[in-house]
Amino acid sequence: MKSDFEQWLGAQFADTGAFTIFIVLVRIAGSDVSALKSTYAQMIGDDMKWSDMRTLLDGAGTAWDAVAFFVGLGAGGPLMDAVARAKLKEIEASVLADPLALNRGMFFDRQGRHLQIDEA
Repeated sequence: MKSDFEQWLGAQFADTGAFTIFIVLVRIAGSDVSALKSTYAQMIGDDMKWSDMRTLLDGAGTAWDAVAFFVGLGAGGPLMDAVARAKLKEIEASVLADPLALNRGMFFDRQGRHLQIDEA
């Protein structure tokens, strides 16, 4: 059975083809949600299992509870690096200003299950 992440990735790739994925690692402590680290990558296929993604995310060397993914598209595919770096800064600022911004992406727990943040 595919995880929520794997189902989303397959549907996203079927819809857009290759894309830039923005990744925000998150810590959840009670009702506090805080961004820890972020990066971006170019997704050129949909064959990534959640276990493989989780291994990559664990390689960041930071304990995390959830992860948000945001999709970026340029003309016909992934964003150029300079554009992606600027977009990542926008996403970081948005999430730091309001953790509910995580809901604008796809938000998953460590098991690859879809999450949503509700207002407290």
